[in-house]
Amino acid sequence: MNIARIQARGQVTIPQEIREACGAAPGADLLFIETGPDTFECRVLPARRTLAEVTARYAANGVAPDLARLREELGADLACDRLPDQAHA
Repeated sequence: MNIARIQARGQVTIPQEIREACGAAPGADLLFIETGPDTFECRVLPARRTLAEVTARYAANGVAPDLARLREELGADLACDRLPDQAHA
């Protein structure tokens, strides 16, 4: 059994054996889920990834999507959506 105390600023030190058991490293994000009255579950979230790391999963023939081109296309699409419809002018 491990006990931790909440400090004045809301900080808690998680005991080392708990951190090791759940793979929580410095900088990890934790998710707290209420599972009942006065009962919570804590989960260690996967490490955050950059957009480049995420899109690399969708590489075709070993070539990852061109993020700069995708940003330009998305920007152009958004700009077109915000412009008044010229066909009804």
